[in-house]
Amino acid sequence: MVVIVLVWALGCVGADGETGETAAVPPGFVADLQPIFNRNCVGSCHDATTRSGGLTLAADVAYSELVGVPSEQVPSLVRVAPGDPDVSYLLNKLEGTHMSVGGEGTRMPPELVLAQTELDLFRAWIEAGAAE
Repeated sequence: MVVIVLVWALGCVGADGETGETAAVPPGFVADLQPIFNRNCVGSCHDATTRSGGLTLAADVAYSELVGVPSEQVPSLVRVAPGDPDVSYLLNKLEGTHMSVGGEGTRMPPELVLAQTELDLFRAWIEAGAAE
């Protein structure tokens, strides 16, 4: 009985001895971001056939095509720089700030601006380390 109470108590107290809320779970690539790609990018511009910008966002390859891969439009930037959303070219293209980092073309996806909540998911995922 004492062990159970001690384990429960330790679970409620942080390392600094204070209680607090559980840290928010960062967005997941497969659960949160891939559905956005599926709705807006795959099947039109970034599938295995068209590969616009040399990029495929199909579920089986999207992560490996994004994280740590140099952008074709701005080779000095990677598409996704884990932990650093401001130098992640993908986020620049989604937010429409790509021209300020030497990019080209239009904001992505074309003819549609993602909702701020979707942009926030991408930013939070990158800030948290862009885990698969």
